[in-house]
Order: sequence, then structure tokens, then C-alpha cells
Amino acid sequence: MLSSLQLSDGQNVGTSDGRIALDCSVRKTRHTSNKKGDIYSISTTDFFFPLVDSPYMQGRIGAANVLSDLYAEGVESCDFVLMLLAACRDMPMAERTICTQEMVRGFRDACAEAETSVTGGQTVLNPWPIIGGVATSIVTQDEFVPSDGMQVGDVMVLTKPLGTQVAVNVHQWKNTLN
Repeated sequence: MLSSLQLSDGQNVGTSDGRIALDCSVRKTRHTSNKKGDIYSISTTDFFFPLVDSPYMQGRIGAANVLSDLYAEGVESCDFVLMLLAACRDMPMAERTICTQEMVRGFRDACAEAETSVTGGQTVLNPWPIIGGVATSIVTQDEFVPSDGMQVGDVMVLTKPLGTQVAVNVHQWKNTLN
């Protein structure tokens, strides 16, 4: 659907052909380390819709969702996170305030557990309360694994069962219809 827009400049290190990667952008910076060579910036953006009943848990899941994309690249730590927050415009103000504060608290707590900081972000009003972020790490080449470099014989580690998001969505849709 978007391929005709030619969004990539072909310099994304995270893919073998330099195109836009699945979850992370891996870019060689203009900086080098005297001892370790080239320096790379790895960043990802992700967010989480309200699929749980607890705004606090939604915030925690939103943070885990964006951080997990960095971890999937073999990155061990996140340097900083920008938070993306959509407060629900359709909630009464008192409920919106409580829900938004709890989402932010959950997001912040999960980032603190990951030993990273929320350093900024963006907030909008939206029909649904949504939370997510932009996670960034600055690394050397030996501190990440490109996401599409797998070859026959390599070991793949799954961090959750395949199809988990589909199962969550079906559960949510079933509850909505009832």
C-alpha cells in the first residue's frame, strides 16, 4: 500500500536491502567511537490500544510494547523514551484525568524498571485512550543484531507464542459483541 511512496533512502542498516525495517530503524550516525568503530541509532515507535480494563496496565503494556522492539534487535538497554499519549476526548473530565494519569504512571513505572527515562513526548485528544512511545538506543555494531539477517541453521528465540495479538483481538471483539 505504501511502497509507491518510496519512503526509504536505502540507508537503513536493519535490513539487508536498506529499506524501511519491520519495527526498528537502524541508522549509522555520522559519529564514530575511537575504540569500537561506527555508532548507530536504533529507534522504534509503537503504541497500545485499550485492550485491558486497567489504565495502569495499559500504560505498562504500552511501554513494554515499544521497548520489546529494541530488544528484538538484540539491544540490551534503551537510552531514552518519548511517550505518545492520546487522552480520551469522549470521557468525562474526571474519568479522563484518572485514566490518563494511570496510563502515564504505568508507562513511567515500566520504563523505570527497564532502567530508561521518559524524556518527552506528545499528547493529543482522541476517541480512544492510547499510549505508546518512541524508544531509542545509541549503539556500536557489536551491540545489535539486524532483524532480517537470519539464515538457514540459525537459532530463533520466540519471546511469546505466535498469534498472541490475534487471540487478544478476538477476545476483545467477542466481549464487544456481547
